[in-house]
Amino acid sequence: MNLLNRYRLLMVLMHTGFLGNLVVIYYLSKGLSYAQIGLATALTAWGIVLLEVPTGIVGDRVSRKLSVLIGLTLNAIATLVLIFLNGFPMLLLYALLMALSVAFVSGSLQAWLFDTMRHLGREREFREFMKGTKSLTIPVSALTLVIGAFLAQLYRFTLPLVLSFIIEVAMIILALSIPEYGFEPVKESYGKHTLGAFRELFSGRIFPLVAVSILVSLETNQFRKFFEPYLGKVLAVYLGTTLTGTLGLLGIAEVTVRTLPKFIGIRIRDSWSLRLYSVAPVLVPILTILSVLYKNPLWIVLLGVVATVVSTAFQFNIAIELQHRLPSEKRATILSADSMVSALTMGSFYTVYGFAVNALGLAKARLVFALGLLALGLLVKALELLGPLKKHLELEHVS
Repeated sequence: MNLLNRYRLLMVLMHTGFLGNLVVIYYLSKGLSYAQIGLATALTAWGIVLLEVPTGIVGDRVSRKLSVLIGLTLNAIATLVLIFLNGFPMLLLYALLMALSVAFVSGSLQAWLFDTMRHLGREREFREFMKGTKSLTIPVSALTLVIGAFLAQLYRFTLPLVLSFIIEVAMIILALSIPEYGFEPVKESYGKHTLGAFRELFSGRIFPLVAVSILVSLETNQFRKFFEPYLGKVLAVYLGTTLTGTLGLLGIAEVTVRTLPKFIGIRIRDSWSLRLYSVAPVLVPILTILSVLYKNPLWIVLLGVVATVVSTAFQFNIAIELQHRLPSEKRATILSADSMVSALTMGSFYTVYGFAVNALGLAKARLVFALGLLALGLLVKALELLGPLKKHLELEHVS
């Protein structure tokens, strides 16, 4: 298997999962509350806040391959904790391990790949390479998620979690086989390197993209957060069954909503991709509002499909644009700093949203938060149309 195909296989395996967001129902089956789940999710996000930059510096100063290997190993350990989950403290341990795992992998993996492609003189193929890779992750992810959902319904959750652990061990072995090319360790001091990375992140050339990306991520995560129990309760009413009795259908719904539409979001023509990039900050919260106003399972799934297509096209364009705007010597650290700022925002959101769901109920909380995010999206579009953000949000790599 050639070098780039090994990268591709590694990235495909990293997006393979047997439970996806159905894991929330696993938490609920263990007696955990929405508030506890929200706090654990927030811990992961806040852990990333504290760990992203130090781990990103490992990628820039020591080895991007080593950083990825550490992250993959921690991910496998976290899954073991999840298999034996028993109470809130173990959920917090899982959340902390996932924070470490994400922090070590994020930034370093794409920096490792981009440097390798530049070493091979193929960096201009990066957009098409990522399109091809994501197109492979979609059917694999869809198949394993459906299999995992039915396994969870028929044999409980342990079997799909064990299968996930086996895949994660395979990823570690595959990553060990990939050499590291084109990497030059940064020699400047830790403090100077970190300060320089944050200065680049908050520059006018990069931060507007990061800020709007965080907004659309918030909007998308608000649509998806607790989506499975929300849809499951609607399904249970329609079918006259319990939430657990809808697991298989929820697995199919998650594939339909979160996985398969990504193929459209990635592979559509650039002209349509740019249109979706433009409307995403306003359209995504509108879709969330519509999912509350009319509670029909097929309608909610359709809205989820559209939301995933829009969000995927938006984030794909942002990710490629950032790789072309970033200086190579600080690439992993800046990407980690980006994840750090995003995680700080997401952690605060998950905490507030979890308690809001407990207080208001799932449907009412979805509606209230979507209205607030829609107001922010309209503000962004107004600033873009009136001029202040127009130049900053243009995709230079496409033009």
